[in-house]
Amino acid sequence: MVAQSMKPRTLLSIHRWIALVFAPLLAMQAVTGGALLFRDDLSAVMEPARISAPGQIVPLSVLAASAENAQPKRRIVRIFLPQHDDGTAFAQLDGYDGAVGHALLDPGNGKLLATGSIWHFPLETALQLHFRLNGGNFGLLLVCLYGFALMLIAATGLWHWWPGRKRMLQALKIPARMPQRLKLRAWHRSSGALLSGVLLVTALTGILTGYPSLVFGPSPASATPIPMIPADIDAAYALAKAEFPASRPRDVRFRQDGTLAINFFAPRGGAWAVDTVIVSNVDQAIVSVTPYEANNALWTYTLPIHTGSIAGVAGRWLMLAAAAGLLFLTISGPLAWWRARKKGKTAQ
Repeated sequence: MVAQSMKPRTLLSIHRWIALVFAPLLAMQAVTGGALLFRDDLSAVMEPARISAPGQIVPLSVLAASAENAQPKRRIVRIFLPQHDDGTAFAQLDGYDGAVGHALLDPGNGKLLATGSIWHFPLETALQLHFRLNGGNFGLLLVCLYGFALMLIAATGLWHWWPGRKRMLQALKIPARMPQRLKLRAWHRSSGALLSGVLLVTALTGILTGYPSLVFGPSPASATPIPMIPADIDAAYALAKAEFPASRPRDVRFRQDGTLAINFFAPRGGAWAVDTVIVSNVDQAIVSVTPYEANNALWTYTLPIHTGSIAGVAGRWLMLAAAAGLLFLTISGPLAWWRARKKGKTAQ
């Protein structure tokens, strides 16, 4: 009987202290996640627009050369091609010193629109902070850790609040006559109860999306990149496009072993689905072709759920509401705790 009576207090303590420790990071996840849900819309407003006519695109080698000319001490590793006819291209470059650079390009003429570190591109910054705190393997591990923390917070909060099936609706209500000093805590409690399910799913799918990218043990030694000749790049790219001639290419990875990995949009599988072709830039031969249906990577299952795209446009708005709710909880929880603590000190 004593243990049972102490159970809610213990759960509340676990909930409270984990939430207080991770509140700033979870608030950041809510803000960056909300921004990434509308990345395409925001990029059209926040980033320079292309100057060339919509639909035009120069050879891939021209885009790669333009990005490397903008940052001579770095090597092109990836180019995201325009998703729409009036879109831009975005390049990622790695330096031999480990530094990462980016370049925004006009795909119609190859001209540079903007260049700099990740901090020059707010939406790319949001992506890297959301996925790995812009901190490599350790940052990704920390993101997985506070994803697990969010699961604990949601589960313990729901368990502590749970009034029984017959009293659920009544427990969610906030009486109009409730004293103002108690309303913030009541709003926090009811909002948390309503959001607990979606937060549990979001946290779990976030962990499962990031976990496979973690590297345990010593990092593999980086090999010397094989130089790529522009004509070979374009020829290899043409080979890849011939495998999916009706598909729009999403991005190209320039691998150190001299191969190109090209992802093509596969709308039949949803917004995140891709068909992948790997081509040898040296031998001018197809290395592998992986249609969306044959890709068993965990993220192909978890990312559509995590982003809400599995439910189409409605799912994206649902996840935005969840992000806004999480932001409210990360603010209202610590504030309610601080008010209660301040009142206790005043009473003493």
